[in-house]
Amino acid sequence: MPTTVAVLDANILIPIVACDFLLTAFEHHLIEPVVSITVLEEVERTLIHDFAHLEPEALRQRVAAMRRVLNDQIIDTANLAAVPATINDNDRHVVAAALVAQADVIVTNDVALRSEITKSGLGLDATDGDSFSMRLWNESPAAVSNVITTLITKRHRRPVTTLEMAAQLHVHFPSMVDAWLASS
Repeated sequence: MPTTVAVLDANILIPIVACDFLLTAFEHHLIEPVVSITVLEEVERTLIHDFAHLEPEALRQRVAAMRRVLNDQIIDTANLAAVPATINDNDRHVVAAALVAQADVIVTNDVALRSEITKSGLGLDATDGDSFSMRLWNESPAAVSNVITTLITKRHRRPVTTLEMAAQLHVHFPSMVDAWLASS
């Protein structure tokens, strides 16, 4: 089965559990994520702004770790000429990354951006995080179960139970978590 090439928008990578799920799915060869340089910059800015109660350096280290994991998956989207003007200026880099990578799907929780992509005529598939995780589940439930098991075993500093991990993931991927729990 070919690996799905998925462009990940910043709003998918900001929640740590959602990000960890997707990067672990990458480690398990379920997806080949693609991000633009701008996405990682946006993740860092948003984390520092939205989580002002946390040390900015710790948040920068989190993004640096993402950069290391995604090193070969980062696309420079300086040339936006192929992106139609109907795509809003703030998100043109996401569509440019999809075009450069010849991605199968753009994963974003931005409803307006998904609508713009659908109407663009580019033939790109855009979906939200929950639908994308369900797509992964439908393709390979056993592999997704392995990803979740890995997430549970990764938690060393504060171990989590299966139900705690399910609750954390459910916030971002409710359909997939429901299917996973029903199969257990």
